[in-house]
Amino acid sequence: MTENTKHSGIYERLVADDHDVLGQIAYSIYKRRKREFVVRKKSELGTDNLPDSVLADFVNDQTDYTLDLYRDEAQKLSREFLDATYESELSEAVQRLDSQYREKYDELAKSLRPHSWWYGVGQSIAASFFFLLAGYVILKMSGSWDILLGSLFK
Repeated sequence: MTENTKHSGIYERLVADDHDVLGQIAYSIYKRRKREFVVRKKSELGTDNLPDSVLADFVNDQTDYTLDLYRDEAQKLSREFLDATYESELSEAVQRLDSQYREKYDELAKSLRPHSWWYGVGQSIAASFFFLLAGYVILKMSGSWDILLGSLFK
């Protein structure tokens, strides 16, 4: 269209206000389709300059139904973008939680892991020593140690 032609109003029909992101995406889809139409028509007509009537036909074919299709496609694209974004973030969060879980599990498993056989032998020897020491102290304090030794070596 030339500069002297009337503004199509498609932008206003698709975009409610400056914050209408879906409307702006829908308008970019409209512009992409318009560009595809222009490229196809130039190829069909074999010319680089399209008559204004050809572009006007494209603009006039933009019914409410067609604009709704642009909005639907914009919604689909934005949903796919958000899904991909959240999927990535969710995947990272799952990996972090899995890593934390594995660390805690490994710590717990290590603390509950049975010790070697020699560790048990060492514990038994230490316990026996302390048991004998406690018995000696009790017998010595009660005076029974001397009586026991006296009866053994008589």
